[in-house]
Amino acid sequence: MRETLFGAVLRTKFAEQMAYRSHFFISVVMLVIGDLVVPLVTLLVYKSGASFPGWTMHEALLIQAVFALSKGIAFPFFFGMVGTTLGHVREGTFDLLLLRPRPVMLMAMITGFDPDDFGRLFSGTVLFVYALNGMVMPGGWAWLQFGLLFLASVTMLGAVSLFLSGMLFRWVGSSRVFDIFDAFTSFGMYPGTIFSKSLQNVLTYVLPVGLIAFVPAEALLGRTSWGGLWALLPAAGFLLLGMLYWNRMLRGYTSAGG
Repeated sequence: MRETLFGAVLRTKFAEQMAYRSHFFISVVMLVIGDLVVPLVTLLVYKSGASFPGWTMHEALLIQAVFALSKGIAFPFFFGMVGTTLGHVREGTFDLLLLRPRPVMLMAMITGFDPDDFGRLFSGTVLFVYALNGMVMPGGWAWLQFGLLFLASVTMLGAVSLFLSGMLFRWVGSSRVFDIFDAFTSFGMYPGTIFSKSLQNVLTYVLPVGLIAFVPAEALLGRTSWGGLWALLPAAGFLLLGMLYWNRMLRGYTSAGG
């Protein structure tokens, strides 16, 4: 039944977007341009003779490509629930989701599905192909390890969406939650080795932003062994904490504006 429900929502969302095609395409183009700003700056840095120590231009762009790809999957499917939760809680209509015979978290997630965000997937794919064209093609084991760690990356972003949307049950005025997300994850767009050792530890073990792009990119470049798959554990743990936090905040929801 969940597959049928998701399929119905998917068709409805795309039908809504096609009713306003110009808005849809403009939104996608703006997302693509926005996601390519940082890679463009990286390109200009390398063209000027500077660099990230220990990383070629294409390797640095690979990290940013993985970051964009992960967002291109996580944003359409998970982050729409942030805006959905904010809107429903502000209007006092989140109760409508509570009344439906489906898990509330699932309903918040699929009703927030946003096809516009697939533009991030397009920009990430273009950048990913460009980065790979400037490097030796990775082997099969590197691709397998990358695939598993990329799954951990998407899982991490899904967990972040749960924390951000859960926050809105109580702090309904926090309309700038995406600014929090950008500040939280911006470090993940750069090679972790350029930061101090203490900051690297924070970004890996405390606020595991490095798992979003840096760790999967290292695996694809063959710079880590199979021991690097340890990242799957904190990603799963972070997702579990996000689910627990979201449900705990939901229990404190009092309707009519939170």
